[in-house]
Amino acid sequence: MLVLNAVLFIAALVSIARNRTHTTGGTIVWALIVLSIPVLGSILWFLVGRRDSGSRLRNLSS
Repeated sequence: MLVLNAVLFIAALVSIARNRTHTTGGTIVWALIVLSIPVLGSILWFLVGRRDSGSRLRNLSS
């Protein structure tokens, strides 16, 4: 379980760092959330943070 949590945490931080649709401030906020509450923050990133950035891209291309 500990390894799974660590992988999820690292994957979330890498995903946040590679995400180019959020502003610098948004990226910092998401990173702070994941660092503050690692498991819940990571899950929130994958459920809400990435989806939010994708919907912005769709709205810009319309």
